[in-house]
Amino acid sequence: MNQLLQHVDLITRSRNRGTIEAAIIVAINKLLGAARTELHKIFMPPGDVLVGLAAEVGTGELDGPITYDDGFSWPEQIGSIESSPHFQACFGCDQPCQDKLPDGNIRTLVLVRTEQHEPYAFLAVLRPDALTGDELELIQGFVRLLRNCLSMLDYSETDTLTRLLNRKTFDEYLIKILANIPNQDDAESGALHLPHRRQSHPEARDHWLGVMDIDHFKSINDRFGHLIGDEVLILLANLMRESFRVQDKLFRFGGEEFVALLRPAEFAHAAATFERFRNRVESFEFPQVGRVTVSIGFTRIKLGDTLSMILDSADEALYWAKEHGRNQSHSYESLIAAGKLERHQAVASDIELF
Repeated sequence: MNQLLQHVDLITRSRNRGTIEAAIIVAINKLLGAARTELHKIFMPPGDVLVGLAAEVGTGELDGPITYDDGFSWPEQIGSIESSPHFQACFGCDQPCQDKLPDGNIRTLVLVRTEQHEPYAFLAVLRPDALTGDELELIQGFVRLLRNCLSMLDYSETDTLTRLLNRKTFDEYLIKILANIPNQDDAESGALHLPHRRQSHPEARDHWLGVMDIDHFKSINDRFGHLIGDEVLILLANLMRESFRVQDKLFRFGGEEFVALLRPAEFAHAAATFERFRNRVESFEFPQVGRVTVSIGFTRIKLGDTLSMILDSADEALYWAKEHGRNQSHSYESLIAAGKLERHQAVASDIELF
């Protein structure tokens, strides 16, 4: 009982998804004496269900959990659920599924759902002998604990009106990206970065930040009232979810300003993503309001950047778009190259961010 409580204490003291998930699989692995315990995340882009190994832990005393999910890039070994019959058989099933592996271990799969009952992940426990009823109940208890922890994180990390991520969470994500940029050029690094199949394209390693602002939003509030203005914000947030990719992170900064952090991509893909969203908004018929447009400025996140430098660069591109007709998307780098903006100089500082 004391060991169980120690694991629960460690899990509930964690403050981000990765550490919570790692603590969960470590607890299950040790308490059940498993050969290996894995967490396979479920991703649901339009028209497909993907499953990828996000974390695993073995039995060695020195073997800590290994994580493969950085929150942006696809985990390694990700693939369609259709190519994994064992996952497919368990998908949509609320009862544990078991099968015997060639190495003699029995694999027990448990589907983890969110508080909204959406599929989130598979827990896989590998052990030479089958789990007992009490042991299966222990796993279900940890699944409920994981769901509750993720629910509390969702509450603290999201904007109340739009359910997009909030500004506090944005700072945490951006700091994490900046802290890991040096590792992305190190072929020997064990840090989380892109799947091997994309590492031959250096530009695909770049994250992108875009700032999006609703054009003439004050006029919408003045003409139709704040309730209709709030409805526009909610609908715009829904359009963002439809337009951006599953791994992109979407934020509301407050008022009519929104931000997107894109998972690694080439410039052309990043530009097309922002332009797709702008077109989607322009073509959408907002109830009572009619036509609404957005202006967008975006920039590459580079080694040596600070939070303020990145936001300033995207803001400069956004302001240029607004001053030159609105309903446009521009990158800071392209505007610099075209001589339409002057590159701002980094200010030396003794402040240590990391």
